[in-house]
Amino acid sequence: MLEFKSVGYRVCGTDIISDITLTVKAGRITALLGKNGSGKTTLLRAATCEIPYSGRILLDGRPSETIPPRERAKRLGLLPQMLPTVPLSVRELAELGRTPYRTLLSRPSAADRAATERAISACGLESLADGELTTLSGGERQRAFLAMLLAQEVTMMLLDEPTAYLDADARKSVLALLDSLVRAEGKGALIVLHDLNDAIRHADDVALLEGGRLIFSGSVADFLDSRLPEEHFGLCRLGSDENG
Repeated sequence: MLEFKSVGYRVCGTDIISDITLTVKAGRITALLGKNGSGKTTLLRAATCEIPYSGRILLDGRPSETIPPRERAKRLGLLPQMLPTVPLSVRELAELGRTPYRTLLSRPSAADRAATERAISACGLESLADGELTTLSGGERQRAFLAMLLAQEVTMMLLDEPTAYLDADARKSVLALLDSLVRAEGKGALIVLHDLNDAIRHADDVALLEGGRLIFSGSVADFLDSRLPEEHFGLCRLGSDENG
């Protein structure tokens, strides 16, 4: 479980995020929604201790900043929005997820190799395992980076717009994969999304940011029952036509 308690981050006297209290539970997907500049990526960076923050962030009940980085990386993993196209094979990329479990310059152990192969299989990349990332489609490349995150064997996944720049079919495939992984392995996931329909289809919970503040946190059903889908996304409610 990942808990944010009154978390804030300020730059040059300006609040980028402020007073955010949110819980991301194991076995559930929380969709992090909001316009560009609302603080979504900043919140993920705070969770990984990349930036200094006020308030508290607890990972499985422990203050995140007190957990040694290597140990924290075994529990919490971030897949950023901008992913490099590195000259590695799918297997080599997935194997990088084992970095927290290895010492400097050590060779992969049997456990490392087994975890890597499990991740590749879970992402349906067996036939592409030896292929270079540069030869893959956008959706295949995104699944390769997901394999790296899975090989890390974290219990909590943070994903910053994992479907950005993908076509409709690839986006559907990646989100379905994430959905199945969370359900099958009991991982928690906080996923930045821009498409409300994707959030409705795949998330259990919604967190909506506006101007760096959390204005809604709850289940998808409660979110849909509120006025927020119409106010923030222009979603029309059936039977809501006042003239009808």
